[in-house]
Amino acid sequence: MNSHDNIGGYHSVRTPDQPILVHMVRTPCKAGLTEHEQNRAGRAELLATSFETFERNIRDQLNRTLGPGGFDAARDVIAITVNRWPHGYAPEHNPLFEPDVPEAQRPHVIGRARFGQISIANSDAGGQAYTDSAINQAHRAVQELLRA
Repeated sequence: MNSHDNIGGYHSVRTPDQPILVHMVRTPCKAGLTEHEQNRAGRAELLATSFETFERNIRDQLNRTLGPGGFDAARDVIAITVNRWPHGYAPEHNPLFEPDVPEAQRPHVIGRARFGQISIANSDAGGQAYTDSAINQAHRAVQELLRA
C-alpha cells in the first residue's frame, strides 16, 4: 500500500478479511419529466420507500454483484446506514430549459425571503443541492437576523 492510502490516523485495509465501508447512492429519476418534476418525483419516492425496502434492495444488489466472488450479504454485512435525504433535491437553475431571469426573481431567492424574525437557511434557499450551499445560506440567514 502507498502512503496516500492512509489519511491521518485512518489506515486503509491491508487484507481481504478486514472490513470496509461501501458507499452506495440511489438517485431516483423518471424519464420524460422535466428536471423539476423529476426532483419532486425523487423526493416523493425517497420518502415513500421504507427502510426495510432500502435494506432488502441493498443486500440483493450486493449479492448479485459480489456473490459470484463468494460474498454473502447475510454473513458479510455488519450494518447498513440509510441516509434518506429528500431535501438533497434542491433544484438548480438550468439555463438550457428555464428562462434567464434576474437572481431576485428566482424561486429559491423568493422562497428564502425573511419573514419577521424567521430567516430561511438550507440548500434549497441557495438553489443548489450541496453542503456548502446550505452552510452559506445558514451564514446569510444568521447575518440577516443580526442586522435586524
